[in-house]
Amino acid sequence: MAPNLGRDLSFIADVAPNVRVLDGNAAFAAELVAEGSRTIAGEPASGTLPPLEERNALLAQADVLLMSYPVLKNIASRAPRLQWMHHTQAGVSNIWRSDIWDSQITLTSSRGFVAPTSIAQYVISGALFFGRGLYDAYLDKQTGELDRSHYQTTLLESTTMGIVGLGGIGQEVARLARALSMRVVATRRSATSPQKNVDGADLLLPASQLEELAAQSDFLAICAALTSETEGLINSKIFRVMKPNAVLINVSRGQLVDEDDLIDALRSGRIRGAVMDVYEGELGGGQPRRELMELPQVFVTSHVSGTGVQFAEQVRDLFRENLRRFLNDEPLRNVVDRDRGY
Repeated sequence: MAPNLGRDLSFIADVAPNVRVLDGNAAFAAELVAEGSRTIAGEPASGTLPPLEERNALLAQADVLLMSYPVLKNIASRAPRLQWMHHTQAGVSNIWRSDIWDSQITLTSSRGFVAPTSIAQYVISGALFFGRGLYDAYLDKQTGELDRSHYQTTLLESTTMGIVGLGGIGQEVARLARALSMRVVATRRSATSPQKNVDGADLLLPASQLEELAAQSDFLAICAALTSETEGLINSKIFRVMKPNAVLINVSRGQLVDEDDLIDALRSGRIRGAVMDVYEGELGGGQPRRELMELPQVFVTSHVSGTGVQFAEQVRDLFRENLRRFLNDEPLRNVVDRDRGY
């Protein structure tokens, strides 16, 4: 049930030719629609709902499940043989609503494998868009008249890239930012004190010093996983300490940002702008709030930062490696820590 990896499932046979592969894409698409999903792996959802008995029979045969997003609400109760489910996405907040989250079934994710370079390039694109005058040119195009007097351009080498969450994606953002001679400051959950020159960051701060990070940043990239601790993390407290010319760039999950507070900060001029590849309700196929779409200094995309021709192959490679490990009773890579939420 992973249409974002393509319809050809022969890549599984490359590792395990004797494993029987059941394609549940068509059978469960309509069930996801019935549960309220408007998209599956970012594509419009549709399909005819097969009888429940047929769907249950498919799940009852499964020892391993490969699934994209959204995730079926009822899996564990219908799959008595299931030992392991791999989620094709980096974040696992999509799984929280499913009964598999509270089960003993092993979960793995694609964290660190979902095109970190592609996502990092998106972040840098946002910085270039605002930093090098493209945003100002965009405003001119709306009026139909060029006026260079209002352009706010800056050399990126004189700016600071702030990164919330120095994981796989955050480290790639740091690498590309450093290539442009930007100063990089980041936070990491495991950091207990400020440290210099860690994984591409000139300065690594504990997560508790998020306000200090925000105050130093010209561009604030949100790369942390969504957990109960990070939901609503970027709120009025953070916007109050940010620079007036700062730009927020969110490539994580929409729920990390309090959108009411973001809208207030943008309308009041507390921050300059926002680039959002994610927003509240996006994973279920919802549209961005009208207020965000109407603000000229906000750019919203439909979770495309990680897309690219390499995405599917990277996830296939990880699944193939883990399937080999599973069949040989070896530890799996990227096992989800349910207590941490990722």
